[in-house]
Amino acid sequence: MSDGMEEQGKHLESPERRPVRSSIIKRLLPALVIALAALLGFVVVGHRAITDAVTRVFVPSPESLFGKSRIYVLVLGTDDNWTTTDQLYTKNNRSDTIMALALDFPSHVVSVVSVPRDMWVQLPQGQGHAKINAAFAEGGAKEAESVVAGFLGLPPFDRYMVLKINATRELIDAIGGIDVCVKESMNYDDSWGHLHIHLKPGCQHLGSEQAVGYIRFRHDALGDIGRIQRQQDVVRSIVQKLKNDKFNDLTHIVALIGVARRNVETNLTFDEMRSLAFAFRDVNLAGVKTAQIPYVDSVIESDGEDALEVDRPGLERIVAKDLTGPLAPPPTPNPALAASVVPSSVHVDVENGSGLAGLAKSIADQLQKKGFVIDAIGNADRTDYANTTVESDPPNQAAAEAVRKALALKSATLAQSAQASQVVRVVVGQDALPAR
Repeated sequence: MSDGMEEQGKHLESPERRPVRSSIIKRLLPALVIALAALLGFVVVGHRAITDAVTRVFVPSPESLFGKSRIYVLVLGTDDNWTTTDQLYTKNNRSDTIMALALDFPSHVVSVVSVPRDMWVQLPQGQGHAKINAAFAEGGAKEAESVVAGFLGLPPFDRYMVLKINATRELIDAIGGIDVCVKESMNYDDSWGHLHIHLKPGCQHLGSEQAVGYIRFRHDALGDIGRIQRQQDVVRSIVQKLKNDKFNDLTHIVALIGVARRNVETNLTFDEMRSLAFAFRDVNLAGVKTAQIPYVDSVIESDGEDALEVDRPGLERIVAKDLTGPLAPPPTPNPALAASVVPSSVHVDVENGSGLAGLAKSIADQLQKKGFVIDAIGNADRTDYANTTVESDPPNQAAAEAVRKALALKSATLAQSAQASQVVRVVVGQDALPAR
């Protein structure tokens, strides 16, 4: 660990703030996730109500608004601070929930990678070392975007969302409560954490305080597993109620919009939210990909709190698998579309990932002889690609299939790029090595 550890001792702490207990933070995570899912669900429902009841309005595709086929969104959940006299204050709130979302437009896949709030990082502009959640307290969403993206090795985040922990409570209030089936007695009191849970078994209607207690409870035999199951129950109940009940009258619309305005801060524009809601309107919440960044060690700070040291190889594997890499199976080749492509209209970059010097040049010459335009020849990021990959953005998949067919390699596969580009990228693998 860095010598900067001593700099963290009282980093951004109010003199009256009590230590944040990890158990409380773990209980807040489900509420924040539910708030995000449910609020986005309302946007979808609201959009459908408007388009169906008023007029059919053209909704721009996310690709056209963002200029790419995948975006990265930083989602932060802020904590509540309590003084020694039990007064709530919000100054220097930290982001005790940190999630990086990949929204892939062609596949409609949503992938969520959670970052533990206690990861030890270097803050910018000479601020020293701190837990990663201090970035939000130090410089707001802008600094958090920079620090988290740098920590994960991502390009800059496209947008951010900051959620307050009251979002779930207010949303459930706005829709008049939810119906759930409680499987066992729940009794737990935490006066400092402002948490009081007292529920009996059976199917019942829960108000906001009861519902929040239901999803925060984790003191049974199943622990976190049971908590996650209850979280999913509440998500389904909220989304189902938003879909089935009529919340498109003026009173409910005003209440629900008020929930979002009070509890969600974002730089997504209205048109962007509307476009994303429409594009992802049929996403199955159960199919959302989730992962968490691992750590290899914990260290004790000067004030006695634990910080975490990241498992860097593990981080890189998760980021590649769940954020930057393909999030869906490769597209199925379409020979009919490829047959209509004129080779002279297709621009190609060829990269050598085979380990054999000169093979990219040989493949490029082969494609050029068949009429394709070669823009660049170079080396791939590594030299151990087993199979050749032909990559393009979704609008140019036909051109990519034409290039794949011209290579005459049965093992060559198609891949979709997250970046909008008119150029087809060929990564030459070891399947293109000359026969011996």
